[in-house]
Amino acid sequence: MLRREFIAVLGGAAAAWPLAAHAQKSSPRIGWLVFGGAKLGPIDQSLKDALAQAGLVDGRNIEIVFRFANGRSDRLAELSAELVAQKPNLLLAVGGDVIKPLFEASKGGIPIVGGVSDSPMRAGIAGSLARPSKNFTGITFLTDEMAAKRIELLKEVAPNAKRVAVIFNPQHFDDEVTFARRGAEALGIQLTTHPINDVADLDAALQAVTASGADSLLIISSRLTGIVAAKIAEYGRERRFPVIASWREFVASGALLSYGPSRILEAKRLAGYVQKVLNGEKPADLPIEQPVKFELVINLKTAKTLGLTVPPSLLGGADEVIE
Repeated sequence: MLRREFIAVLGGAAAAWPLAAHAQKSSPRIGWLVFGGAKLGPIDQSLKDALAQAGLVDGRNIEIVFRFANGRSDRLAELSAELVAQKPNLLLAVGGDVIKPLFEASKGGIPIVGGVSDSPMRAGIAGSLARPSKNFTGITFLTDEMAAKRIELLKEVAPNAKRVAVIFNPQHFDDEVTFARRGAEALGIQLTTHPINDVADLDAALQAVTASGADSLLIISSRLTGIVAAKIAEYGRERRFPVIASWREFVASGALLSYGPSRILEAKRLAGYVQKVLNGEKPADLPIEQPVKFELVINLKTAKTLGLTVPPSLLGGADEVIE
């Protein structure tokens, strides 16, 4: 009787061992660097929601350690080092300017998943889209070849456009200016470029735009140009010429139209990468994917202010019209 009881107890203990080991196993830790504040913007929030929909819930089966830069680029390196010190299983961020300091701080030792709107190859964080070969993978919002399409859309809504001024951040690693120039040349449009490296550079750049005799403006999307989007849009309305860009946020700020990837949708796709990496796949072997959905957004209120009539075919094809 005692022997049977002993075996039963031993058997019960053995059955409980896997459960005990499972209970002691810590949840995967994700270090998430956010350019903004604790109230997540729509893109970061869409990613967090997508993680939850995929069954990855902070405090339940994963642990997310956040660091917030509150819009201060000068803090990104420091915050990246703090996240690396937490020894996470994975580092996460949206934005090339946020990914790069994480990449440098991790020294190749921690997998990084994220979305970038610049070229991962030119930024030095990937060998190629098909074979990243380093510790970063994810989604690129980069749409260099779409720059020419934006020039075509400008010509469609403003047939008299002859001189396009381009405002861009040269620290943003992309070739959109080159593609825009090719598109402009194909349509007989002259193009001038006006770089800004800081918010303080915008006034001088706009003065140069005026001096160039431009009748239209193309904004190359980046974190910096996004910050000054409303001021650029106001400049265009005051001079009664169209401003076009690739992100819908510019149109919401008063630009005439945007055509580019839906970054909110693309950010959601990052949840799949997080799952794969947490399951043991290496970023070096996971291809960096390009956008799957593009959206045309038109600000009809701005068009009326500029005295432009948007063709019905363009309005009919718009994903969103702001009135």
